[in-house]
Order: sequence, then C-alpha cells, then structure tokens
Amino acid sequence: MTLTVSQIYDVRFGPKLPLPRSVQDSIAKLRITPVTYKPFRPPPKHGGGYKLTYTRPTGNWREKTLAVYVSKITDKSDIDYNEVFSILNKITSKNIGKLSENAVETLRKRDDDFRLRVTTLLFNKAITESMYAGVMAELAFILNKEFPDVSEDLTIQAKMFPQLYDTHTTLVYPNSSEPDFAQKVVLWMKQKQKRRGYATFLTQLFLKNLIDEDIMTTTIQDVLVEIVATAKQAKTPQTEENTTQYVDFLFESAKVLPSTSKTLKETIKVGLKNMLELPRTDLTSLCMRSRFRVEDTLKCVQ
Repeated sequence: MTLTVSQIYDVRFGPKLPLPRSVQDSIAKLRITPVTYKPFRPPPKHGGGYKLTYTRPTGNWREKTLAVYVSKITDKSDIDYNEVFSILNKITSKNIGKLSENAVETLRKRDDDFRLRVTTLLFNKAITESMYAGVMAELAFILNKEFPDVSEDLTIQAKMFPQLYDTHTTLVYPNSSEPDFAQKVVLWMKQKQKRRGYATFLTQLFLKNLIDEDIMTTTIQDVLVEIVATAKQAKTPQTEENTTQYVDFLFESAKVLPSTSKTLKETIKVGLKNMLELPRTDLTSLCMRSRFRVEDTLKCVQ
C-alpha cells in the first residue's frame, strides 16, 4: 500500500504512544532556554581565512631551523613562499611601497616559522646580490613595523653568518691548471660577493636600528683583529686573499656609515692606523692592493 501525503499528516492527530519514564526523564534534563546569540564574524579582509592556531617553539628555535631554511632557499613548493620569492625578485626602490604591502599580506596569513623562512630569503638575497642590500634593508624595516620579531630573526642570522654560509675557510683564486678551474673561479667570486654583501647589508640594518650597535662593533673589532693576525702570516695566496677580503669588509661598512656613527668610525680608524704603523716587513700578507684599500677606508672614517 502507498501512503499519501494527507495520510502522513493525519498521523499527527492520532493517538500517541506513551514514552517510557526513562526517556521522559532524559528529555526533562535538556536545556529549554534559547542559546545566546553570537553574530557571525567574517575572516580578516587581509588574512585569506582564519589564522591557524600556532604555538611558537621554545628555546633557540631559530638556530635549529635556519640551516634548514638556507638549504631550501630555492624550494618554492609552498605557494605563499613562492609569492614572496617573486616579490623579492621584482622589488626595487621605486615599487617597494606596493610590493611590501603584498609581502605583509602574505606574512599575515602564516606563522612565525614562515616569517623566519621569509627573512632568511631576504637575508640571502641581500648578501648574494649586494646591489640590492639597501632595498632589502628597507623592506626589512617595513616588515619589522608589522612583525617586530623580524629584527630578532636578522640579528640571529648575522651572528650565525659564518656557520650558515660556510665562510670559515676563505677560497683563493685557483691556478688555471687546476681541475674544474672555471667552477672554482665561480665559487671564489660567489664568496667574495657574499662577504661584500654581508658587510653592506649589516651596516644598512644597523643604520635602520634593526640590529644593535653592539653586534656591529663586535663584528668590526673581530675583523680588525683578524686583519692584523692574517697580515702577519707568511705570504701565501691564501693569506693574501684572507687579508684582502677582511679589508674589503671594512671598506664596504665604512663607506656607508653616517657621520653620527662616531664610535664605529673611530674604532675602524684606530685599528687600521695601528696596523699601518707596524713595519712593512711584519705585514707580509698585506699586498699593495689591500694597503691602498686600507687608505681608502681611512678616508671614509675621517
């Protein structure tokens, strides 16, 4: 037999079966007052959705993560990271206003780990392409206004620069007869460019108050000690190259220091003058090219 719609509705007015007492008691315990009204809250307009709940790792979480992020610089499988990667490749002093807004919007959607990965990319871009060091420092300054931990990200990377970028051993220009000569020349050039970029970027970060003067002062003092120690070593291609790159570091920093950085300028001036007062015979690994660059550096800090 097929039930009609009217028959189904008629059931409502028929005799009701009594519910067991246990079921009636359970119903009596149910809430009978209406639920408090809560208006709908749309997602943030710039967030692309609700931000994921995230608990920042404790301890030296940056130090443990940075080496991984440096090794994954070119891995653009993450859509948001690919977006930031594209922004950093396009950014210039003319379009930094608009593109920095895009970068901020992308960062707002993600957590602290993602921000650290982005600042690692920014740091890498600045030191490997030194012509962009100033623009990258300006972008870091803008990002730090929105995300105050950016300065701490950059500070840790500055402290870990030798470990992260394997600059403990200075490469020398290879002999043309060596195997893989062309590849070794490329590696030599990359290291020189990286150290030059690091000097410029570090100084720009200092000028924008993104790193403390203590870090800048300590770095310069360490370089001054290394210059003298290396210049006093027996002359070899390796020791000359070491001395040259240390001198270049000071020159790149000194030429952009403002007149207000009197303490840093004085540190460089005193250190280099004391070195030049040593007999030339003591500085066997200070070649003429480096000596001229030292004099150029002293002119910058007068």
